[in-house]
Amino acid sequence: MNRITSYFNINLVERKIALFLFFILFYSTACAQQVTKVLISGLSGNTSHDIEVKNAFLIGYKSYDGADYTGQIDLHLDNNVYAAIDYAHQNGYQIVVRSYTGLINAVNDSAQKYPDVLLFMPAGSNNFLYYCCFDIPNAAVVSTGAGVDTLATAYKVEFFSIDPITNCNESSFSNGYIAGQIAYLANKLNISPQQARLLARSNSSSAQSITYVQYGKIDLGNAIQSSDSTSTLPIELTSFTAAQSINHVTLNWTTSTELNNYGFEIERSQSPIPSQREGALRIPLLGNWETIGFVYGSGNSNSTKYYSFIDKDIFQSGEYFYRLKQIDDDGSFKYSITVQLKINKPLSFELKQNYPNPFNPITKISWQSPVSCRQTLRIFNLLGKEVAVLADKEKPAGTYEVIWNAANMPSGVYFYQLKAGSFTDIKKLLLLK
Repeated sequence: MNRITSYFNINLVERKIALFLFFILFYSTACAQQVTKVLISGLSGNTSHDIEVKNAFLIGYKSYDGADYTGQIDLHLDNNVYAAIDYAHQNGYQIVVRSYTGLINAVNDSAQKYPDVLLFMPAGSNNFLYYCCFDIPNAAVVSTGAGVDTLATAYKVEFFSIDPITNCNESSFSNGYIAGQIAYLANKLNISPQQARLLARSNSSSAQSITYVQYGKIDLGNAIQSSDSTSTLPIELTSFTAAQSINHVTLNWTTSTELNNYGFEIERSQSPIPSQREGALRIPLLGNWETIGFVYGSGNSNSTKYYSFIDKDIFQSGEYFYRLKQIDDDGSFKYSITVQLKINKPLSFELKQNYPNPFNPITKISWQSPVSCRQTLRIFNLLGKEVAVLADKEKPAGTYEVIWNAANMPSGVYFYQLKAGSFTDIKKLLLLK
């Protein structure tokens, strides 16, 4: 179960509701076996080989304490791995173990469409015809390998292990073995296969060159001892900030890990009624929030991700509050901390000098108005002829800026005039080409 680990600023009623929902979600997660259906996907005519991959899965599952896998495990003969992934998704399989290698980069793109299915692929083929060369920490596919000569045919794999069938370097058998380990970890700790995968990453030891292995050999004992099924591998929000620019607010946030993260809804509340005080922060009452945008998450990630969103609808003064509604792939959601920003509207009219000046051929003109009114900005040449209209509409009180591109104008002195309500001002600018 995913969560943002930061403290959430919500009122007492919301906290009680959140605790209740947490209990229900945790109880349902803790009482359900996460891996109940496994699919072994192979080529027609290779049934005996695929049965050995199945046996390798069962050996990997019982490798820690001898526990038997009691779920469903089926063979699916299909030359097309994309069809196999789709079949698994349609029929409720949590894990697919591919029994041979393939076009793994394209397969990774396909696997990203089905976050409910974890696909295991063996290392690249022995002639370098097919090999994986994608970003392992952010891959949808778990790429695996066995001995040195198998790994040498791949750019890099996520995990390696023994080959329990031949005790050699058959990476398809080590693939099944590793899938069995991940399935055991998920069921032992009542977590999802993706959570088990990330936990295995942080509890692995490599005896191979990092040229070939990203994380190494899975250590089930360490993984189990270090686990906490209520907080393992959360979505960790490491920062969330708001900064003001001209009539805009830019929100930036980062995550250190993500699991099944569909995305973030951005919510805003303006000048809310105080319901409680925590330090200097006033928390908006429930119901004052509005959704102003959405940013897609990274799904599953074990590296830092950076996000931003620009709120362009800031014209009035007041206190603005922002929060993120982080949504999982299954529709469950959690709220982030709240950040606030105080925006003061202008106290007077002002037309500022353009910058740069002189310019060639682009310059910025800014102004401010303390009231809502029709605001018009025009450019004139030395003869008093209007050559451009940069603004001419009803605008709320606020601060504004426009860019004038004078690429089609001759060098010389020009004037720009602002009319805002009863206010009028004129300034000079110089175009030098």
